[in-house]
Amino acid sequence: MRILVLLAALGVVAAWAAAAQAGEIEPIKSIQIGKNRQFIVNGKPFFPIMSWAQNPKRYAARSDVGFNVHCSGKADPEAAKAVGCYAVTGFDSAAAGSEYLLGWLHGDEPDMPRKDPDDPNAPRRPKRSVEEVAANYKRIKAADAKRPVFVTFTACFMTEDSRYDAAAKAKLYPAYVRGCDVVGFDIYPIYGSGHANHLDWVAKGVTQLRELGGPRRPLYAWIETHKGSKWMTYEKQPDVLPIHTRSEVWMAIIRGATAIGYFTHAWRPSFTEFAPTPDMQAEMKRLNSQITRLAPAILADEAKSKVQMKLAGEEAGGLNCHTKATEHDGALYIFAQNIDLGPGAEKLRQFDPIDPRGGKATVRVAGLKAGTKIEVVDENRALTAGDGQFTDQFAPLAEHIYRIEMK
Repeated sequence: MRILVLLAALGVVAAWAAAAQAGEIEPIKSIQIGKNRQFIVNGKPFFPIMSWAQNPKRYAARSDVGFNVHCSGKADPEAAKAVGCYAVTGFDSAAAGSEYLLGWLHGDEPDMPRKDPDDPNAPRRPKRSVEEVAANYKRIKAADAKRPVFVTFTACFMTEDSRYDAAAKAKLYPAYVRGCDVVGFDIYPIYGSGHANHLDWVAKGVTQLRELGGPRRPLYAWIETHKGSKWMTYEKQPDVLPIHTRSEVWMAIIRGATAIGYFTHAWRPSFTEFAPTPDMQAEMKRLNSQITRLAPAILADEAKSKVQMKLAGEEAGGLNCHTKATEHDGALYIFAQNIDLGPGAEKLRQFDPIDPRGGKATVRVAGLKAGTKIEVVDENRALTAGDGQFTDQFAPLAEHIYRIEMK
């Protein structure tokens, strides 16, 4: 029996290795950063979809949800290669020669605030100073100037987060950013704090980190996938549902993320490094396949045509929504999303449920001619434009992707 299991596992690895050799994930000959903050691998746009801190022995078991990068301080490029993926890992000169190494990673969350054990009333200090991060960056780039260096922050840089005051943020984060080539952050509204009404902090955080990172640094966000936090009583923790994860992913992408990662660890009721439910795994697989397929459009140049979206609702000005518009291969792509969290969401308390609302959207596109056909991508339907606009229905937290041929 053990022999059969081993052979089956080897078969999975061999299949993914064959896929890698077939060109789905190519050996890296060159890595560049494009003008749209996108990774360009071997001359082609690449959208990293990352796992976090998975045991390399289990990379094959994680292949079905659509990861293309395994990331952690101890990620293994050769194990990633065997399953048709790249790796981002802590600096290791032994790994520098791998053609499946996408980049290097600073130690996780260098900005994590810590109390002074000798003076609990003193201002919190970060886990690693900006000087330490700068020195590590210099050391890595001296050894390998070709690959980018990643850093993952907490959400402490956000205006909504109070763990550092404004003066400390202004001093810390611009200096941290100078010590990396790629910036990311993690925020888990439901898993981390039980605040479903903070779901849109993903969008707000990406917007703020995009400004902090400047015009050329790729940007990523880590997304929650389950409950099981060690920071809250397990019985009180709300479920993280596929609709939540999907909406957070699209919030990040629409606001400018050019990579995403999934946080999958749980400590309750017992520890596991991969806690997503079967339903969540199915959604991750569907979503990641869609992102991979649409990556050239997601990462393409910003549309020349002005695009505006208004989502009808009871409150003045309509419901909260946003769009991203690009041009790719002779078509205009519009990524549109309803991010309304319900009436009075900003006043909800920990563990209170949100009540997102749906509505009818009007999307205005400069120069759009009446009668133009609009493909609703992956939904097997099409719309017909009016003069300069079109309308569509949005369910709560829903996104639609529109493709319009440009003539």
